[in-house]
Amino acid sequence: MMRIREHLDEVKGTGKYIDDLELPGTVFLGVVRSPFARAKVLDVSRSDRVLTFLDWRTVSTYMPVRPDPRSKNVVKMPVLSDGKVNFVGQPVIAFVVKDRYEVEDVIDEVGVDYSQEKPVISILDSIKEEIKIHEKGNIAIDLNLSGGDLDQLVNSDVTVERELTQDRVVQHPMEPKGVIANYDGNVLTVIGSFQSAFRVRSDLQEALGIPPERIVVYSPPNVGGGFGNKVSAYAEYVLASLASIKLGRPVKWIETRREHLTNPTQGRGVYSKVRLHAKSDGTILGLEGTIAVDLGAYAFTLNTSTPSFISSLLNGPYRMRFAKIRALGVYTNKPPTGPYRGAGRPEAALITETLIEDLAERLNVSPVETRKRNFIDGEFVTPLGVRIDRAGYKELFERAEKVYYSMKERHKGKPISFIAFTEVVRSSPGEGAKVRVGKGEVYVAVGSGPHGQAHKTTFAVLASEVLGVNPEVIRIEVNNTLLIKEGIGSFGSRSAAAGGSAVIEAARLVLEKIRSKGLTVEQAINSDETFEAEVFSKSPDLYTPGVHIAVLDVDKETGQAKVLEYYAIDDVGRPIIESEVEGQLIGGILQGASQVLFERAPYDDLGNPLFSSIADNGVPTAVEAVRRVFTEYVSTPSQTLSGARGVGEAGTTGALPAVFIALEKALGKKLSGTPYALP
Repeated sequence: MMRIREHLDEVKGTGKYIDDLELPGTVFLGVVRSPFARAKVLDVSRSDRVLTFLDWRTVSTYMPVRPDPRSKNVVKMPVLSDGKVNFVGQPVIAFVVKDRYEVEDVIDEVGVDYSQEKPVISILDSIKEEIKIHEKGNIAIDLNLSGGDLDQLVNSDVTVERELTQDRVVQHPMEPKGVIANYDGNVLTVIGSFQSAFRVRSDLQEALGIPPERIVVYSPPNVGGGFGNKVSAYAEYVLASLASIKLGRPVKWIETRREHLTNPTQGRGVYSKVRLHAKSDGTILGLEGTIAVDLGAYAFTLNTSTPSFISSLLNGPYRMRFAKIRALGVYTNKPPTGPYRGAGRPEAALITETLIEDLAERLNVSPVETRKRNFIDGEFVTPLGVRIDRAGYKELFERAEKVYYSMKERHKGKPISFIAFTEVVRSSPGEGAKVRVGKGEVYVAVGSGPHGQAHKTTFAVLASEVLGVNPEVIRIEVNNTLLIKEGIGSFGSRSAAAGGSAVIEAARLVLEKIRSKGLTVEQAINSDETFEAEVFSKSPDLYTPGVHIAVLDVDKETGQAKVLEYYAIDDVGRPIIESEVEGQLIGGILQGASQVLFERAPYDDLGNPLFSSIADNGVPTAVEAVRRVFTEYVSTPSQTLSGARGVGEAGTTGALPAVFIALEKALGKKLSGTPYALP
């Protein structure tokens, strides 16, 4: 069995996370946050025992946004309140103290006077615009997306419609966010728990007005999870940087779990009302309807692109002829939403698969046969122009069909679901990597930002295959803007495909240089010369298809639902480290199931969060989690050099509809969204 180098520190307890790092003279950032969802800030009283205070007048900058270019009303979040607040937890003022244990005392001492206003909480209320959160209204983006052969509507014999609300969830990595900012008079160094050092640097560059060559960003040896929450920069990163510039000392901010609960970003928050059209023989024609996304109080990172992204994925792995979708992104008085494991993929799969299931019931045809009649078998361009690449669709469906009927036989009388999906792997535009051989070592640097995955072992394996050396001797460094010129990061299931391909390309160039000198790799390693190549390897987006099956039961006395057995069959491309593929799939499946059965982030009518802990959010323990998960895969190598397809989000994408539909079968009724509420 392959040794996973990342596991040793974790097993021994010798890993170093951001809060384990100490720089001489470090001081600590505290943030005073709004207790109201919508209010004007009238006055602030200050504490005398701080090293510095930061407010809107001293900060006067906004959080960067990467908006959908078609957005009509992009409202950026001020780093500190600009005189008003729009969600509970929004930063109002910040300060720095010498001792981290003084932070809470100073927060208690500082007084802020507010004039409370009525908030807007739901998506549908926001669309009405009876109360306008921002000057130009509540709608950030409103698109009419259509494509394909719209004339096929006249051939529709059967129509099914679903209205669903997917409640918000809070991403819960084991380690909350955190940074240390250190300005030396010329260069700002920011160390933190990041998924993408390069994205954070870009955001800081924009927010601070400092050129990128004077900003260095990297992560400590260990990052304790992310789930999309640690890709971009946050207000606290900007504040710590500004404080360090002002004081000339390292400034540390470590997010408390309570802060994390109401900080940007949260996941999901999607309303949909979509109709599926088909012919009487079960041939699917297309979709029409509305997707509306709760962006929260501000445009933040990529959230304005979420409505169109979900819409683009509604086709699923089916031969649809047309699509006609209204895609809306609306502001509410809640924390901004952002990517959470799947980031639109699971939301789209739930919408599509419930409609396919309803169609099968309407036609009195098995859910397997309904999907089989419409399943794509190779490359396909959807009505909205999404190009799905070749994968083992036929092979995985045939295998899943056999598993399904076997499970029905073993679990007689139990509700069982059969769902299919294909989820985009965001490997574009590619990734940066550097490989260097000589002076006694083989060295690899990659722009990826691992946060619990075995990226270092993966990259070592790929480099070793090209260079013909033991992967154990290869030194790997990641997620550091000093190491390579250009990088992207880890999100969208992209690292094995994009990062792995960059490592292969750079290693091949180094091998060519070594051979041109008439040397072997071993001779090159032991020479005083170095052979180096740095690349930005371009990669296209890919698709990972899967068919997932869930068996579920509901306790008649308590109403508690439990997944008895789960089976996932996915095309993962080349599985570089099989145990990691399995682990990623199982982890994702647990999160998808949890969203159906347990997890939510509820708010009351005044915008107050009705949760104050992980337990309140419904995150399951090992007792409640899915116990029996089986995974297998087909392997159709992708068109990237590594041959991999991403699997980080496949489990969540499949489990959300698989568990949801199995639950509906168990209850004998249709549900209106996630999560399931006990009767």
